[in-house]
Amino acid sequence: MVVIRYAIAGQPVESSLSPLLTALVAAHLGYPTSEKHLKMELVEVSALSDALAWGYAGAVPVPRPWAYTGASIGTFRTSALLQKAVAAAMELEAPHGDLAPSSTKPYITTRTAHPGLPTRLFDEEIWLNLTSPLKHQLDSSAVVAVDTSMTTKSVNVLRWDGRGWWCAGVDGEGLRMVLHHHGFNATETVLGLCGGGGAARSTAATWVESGGQLHPLPSRRELDIEGLTNHVTERTPEVLVDFEDVLCPEETETLMLRAAYRPMEGSFEERVSACSSPCLDGRWLLAAQHLACWRHLWAPEHASSLPSLDLLLTRLVKAESLLAEYAN
Repeated sequence: MVVIRYAIAGQPVESSLSPLLTALVAAHLGYPTSEKHLKMELVEVSALSDALAWGYAGAVPVPRPWAYTGASIGTFRTSALLQKAVAAAMELEAPHGDLAPSSTKPYITTRTAHPGLPTRLFDEEIWLNLTSPLKHQLDSSAVVAVDTSMTTKSVNVLRWDGRGWWCAGVDGEGLRMVLHHHGFNATETVLGLCGGGGAARSTAATWVESGGQLHPLPSRRELDIEGLTNHVTERTPEVLVDFEDVLCPEETETLMLRAAYRPMEGSFEERVSACSSPCLDGRWLLAAQHLACWRHLWAPEHASSLPSLDLLLTRLVKAESLLAEYAN
């Protein structure tokens, strides 16, 4: 049976929902999610070399407690609570109506599969998600990029298949998926972009490749638009994307997507309502990014069997609310 070792690496990572999303998608596809088959960890590091070292060594010097259980991932407490939350979430077979798509057209990725990427799982796989400050650090001929993420310094997902490392950047693909879900097509939409880090660079590149236009907004870190100037416009954006958590949704009626997400409180219904407000919570983008990880790097052979974005988000909110109940 395949053993998947998964980690979210960066700084900080203790509040990341990525382990929960990984477990939810694995359960949807019928993968065993017990500790024997899906081993997960938080890897708090500021250097990519340390994240890769975890991949080879399989352990971190100081395990970090996960904010949703109060104990490190891999402990009996966290493993038991995670299994309960995932099992309860999987009982939901349909997405919540408030999270339904505005578009009736199916989402079609514009990416083509890398010809050398394995289309089956090996006996032991290592999967890594990267967050700040690691996304711009990968620059190695020993890692095969399935897209342009190493060039744009926006790598946020890696896979070791037992023979070599593969990488990709799916921030932009995730955003395109979220906006399609809410009825926005790149060729018809000006994207107002606040931010200049790896996620913003990935988003700008993907949006332009999809035929869209950009309207860079004032940011702490300006967006490098070299090579994109023909796609920059002064037109008023139809959608705002905030990677710096500085825009005020109260000051605009334009749809806004925040990349950041904060701890939620309240019932399942209250949490769904918070996700479906005109200012979209960062859980939308995170869920879409995870679907892109599975589709383009981790398990492309199962691309057609992945859950829909609204179903995955529904299950994420359900599982997160249950973890809050269990942890109290």
